[in-house]
Amino acid sequence: MKTQIRLNSVVPHGVSGPDAGAIELIYEALMIEYKQSAYRYISINQIGNDLDEVMIKEGKNMHLNIRYPSPADFNLKTDEEKNRIRLDVLHSALIRIAEKDKKLDIEPLEAIKNKILDNKFSFDFVIKTYLNKKNKNLSAKLIVHPSTDKFDYYIQIDEQNQLKCNLLIYSGGTTGSYVADLFKLGKWKNDNNFILSGKSGEVEIYITIDQCKVDYVNLTRYEKAPLFEMFRSNNSQEERDKAKKNWSHSLPPAISGITRPDTEN
Repeated sequence: MKTQIRLNSVVPHGVSGPDAGAIELIYEALMIEYKQSAYRYISINQIGNDLDEVMIKEGKNMHLNIRYPSPADFNLKTDEEKNRIRLDVLHSALIRIAEKDKKLDIEPLEAIKNKILDNKFSFDFVIKTYLNKKNKNLSAKLIVHPSTDKFDYYIQIDEQNQLKCNLLIYSGGTTGSYVADLFKLGKWKNDNNFILSGKSGEVEIYITIDQCKVDYVNLTRYEKAPLFEMFRSNNSQEERDKAKKNWSHSLPPAISGITRPDTEN
């Protein structure tokens, strides 16, 4: 079971927000690696001295308030300095959960923190591997590299465990909510062509292996595929607003007025 972690904050200069998405994803992935998967969801709320520290368990969900005032110059610090503070808040909260509820183990949690610091918050995680069923020496891997301002997604092609191609296919917002919509489905046409697509059915991404080349096929009636554009990290606010309008317009009339909260990122 994968644990979803969310950092929230109710103090000035708090650690939460879009920039916290990277440390959340990194810690989540390493909790799986270190077999610390007792909870489905952990909500960590950074509070000041005016509120009480509380811990509430609801089934496999855990909610924790932790006192941790942010430094007044938090917003002026470097990305690494900010990430160290975010990591300290998150890790301190998980240690308290481990001490009280006994469902997490302190030693692996300490190992996770040390690994994050040793790697300077830089990781590549394999989201999914697509094996070529006719040629089992070939595989395609969807990989994410999280950072504070964007999540970069790559397709890596391996043959007999040797790297053939590593292609950047998308730079998106700092949430994983759109991955299934954009990248869930992989299909090998032959040994030289791999196609990646998502549940939304908006875009097919064609990988030509002997050229290490990526091509995008827009399957929508719009100039640019709306959902695909909504989550791009390098789009302007005007481009995102236009994409969101087109996406809403593309929905069936009964639900066209409904938008998911994550589409605001």
